[in-house]
Amino acid sequence: MSEKRTSYLRAREVLLEHITTTLKQDRRFIAAWLAGSHARGEQQWFSDLDLHVVVAEEYSEILCAQPWSAGAKTTPERLTIFTQFGEPAVIYEVHANNLVGGTFTYVLYKETAINVDWMLIPQSRAYLEHPSLLLFSHANLPEPPFEEPPSREECAEWASTQVGFFWMIAASNVQNLLHGDLVQYHTLLCWLEDNIRETRAALKGERTHFSRASRIKLYCTREEQIATLRSLCDEMESLIPQVITLGGYVPASPRSVIEKRLALLE
Repeated sequence: MSEKRTSYLRAREVLLEHITTTLKQDRRFIAAWLAGSHARGEQQWFSDLDLHVVVAEEYSEILCAQPWSAGAKTTPERLTIFTQFGEPAVIYEVHANNLVGGTFTYVLYKETAINVDWMLIPQSRAYLEHPSLLLFSHANLPEPPFEEPPSREECAEWASTQVGFFWMIAASNVQNLLHGDLVQYHTLLCWLEDNIRETRAALKGERTHFSRASRIKLYCTREEQIATLRSLCDEMESLIPQVITLGGYVPASPRSVIEKRLALLE
């Protein structure tokens, strides 16, 4: 690892330690944990900090206030918290990103260029997420609310929807190659990959969770681009019999049409 990367990693560790120690000693905060890649043990040297902080109920009305749903700003009260750890260069709030409930503030610190996603959660709505990396807790947090598994019918319907959407996007992506629109081509590869992931989960009777992980790379040659699209089609095609067995419905012969379109590239 280069010296700059090592320095960045160390700065992130120091920042996290500073945040943990400071919040732990502040009576306004009940608990804090990291979610995302750190919680899964998949963090890289450049990974951001997805920080969830439980706010004591008597302070939550002020600290978790939402005078706007999204915007490049924060409240004075939240800003006071964030600036304890450095000067923000960029601030952006999208409270819908806090799936537990509360506020979401993206803070990019000027001196270190480290991003912390601050999620403040009212104590009344808080539960310990799984997976999570607990930083501190002054109270026993409840387990996540029980979520009924999807029914077989729901899984069949969702799998069918994903299969149909996959082949529509695969066909559209051939057009992107014909037009030479490689940015959109790679974007749709990620969509296709998501469709496969969603289909696999439905076949297992599971719900998927947000993930940025992807196998998609930058494919520069026409041969690589076609081969990658075909490889994704192979994966989805292999799942179709299972979708039918589950009770789902699928297009009649989608692969043959994709191949006809691919032939236009020759």
